[in-house]
Amino acid sequence: MKSLHNILSVCLLTMMVGLFLLLPASFVQAANINEVAPGELLPISVKISNFGASSRVDIVIKYSILNNAGEEITSTTETAAVETTASFIKSVQIPFATAPGVYTAKTSVTYPGHVDPATTQFSFTVERKILGVFQSDFFLYGGIAVIVSIFLVLFGHILVKRRRTSRFSPCDYSEISDCDRTFYEILSDTIMQMRGRVGDDALTIAANIPGLSIDRKTGRILSLTESPAKVIAVLVSEYEKRLGKKVSFSLRREKVD
Repeated sequence: MKSLHNILSVCLLTMMVGLFLLLPASFVQAANINEVAPGELLPISVKISNFGASSRVDIVIKYSILNNAGEEITSTTETAAVETTASFIKSVQIPFATAPGVYTAKTSVTYPGHVDPATTQFSFTVERKILGVFQSDFFLYGGIAVIVSIFLVLFGHILVKRRRTSRFSPCDYSEISDCDRTFYEILSDTIMQMRGRVGDDALTIAANIPGLSIDRKTGRILSLTESPAKVIAVLVSEYEKRLGKKVSFSLRREKVD
């Protein structure tokens, strides 16, 4: 058969790797490295162009997977007939027992009249998967997710703690005269404790007590225009109606010098 004096164009494609080869004159190889898991298929696309022969030429294409030491771990061969241009897509299965690491996919094209085959190759990585995700990506994204989750939990805890502290902390009435301060503190503590039981309804109830003026946002006592004892009695009575049972309140203790 007439020798094939031509330029063969071989394009090796994987999911993320592209190679372009001019045979036998020269070739250009991409630097990308693809990833595949043990047992998965590595797709390789080959395009052959016959520029020299006027008739159909039979060629032999060998696909090999080599380890880092250059040892062949698997290979497959197929024969193809090329008249002008032919394209092939070959899926080579990576053996299940393949250890993680960097491997080489090598394609050799043998045609009549040439002893040495025209070859091209590219590197790819074999990596195990966890839940369908490559191991390195799983640990990377999993670690990021854990860190973000911890941060959100801590941030939420701080916000809740600050909000709870600001809502239920005793109000300071040091500016109120000594004779009235005790009544302010008793009323304030009663409102705050009730707020912890029924929420902001405690503020609404307190705001409607005659003679009692409060800050509707914080519950702070603003002024007393009625008898403090009467205001306290009415306030506790309204709270008992709200709960439907008798209630008791633990009031703040005065500091003893």
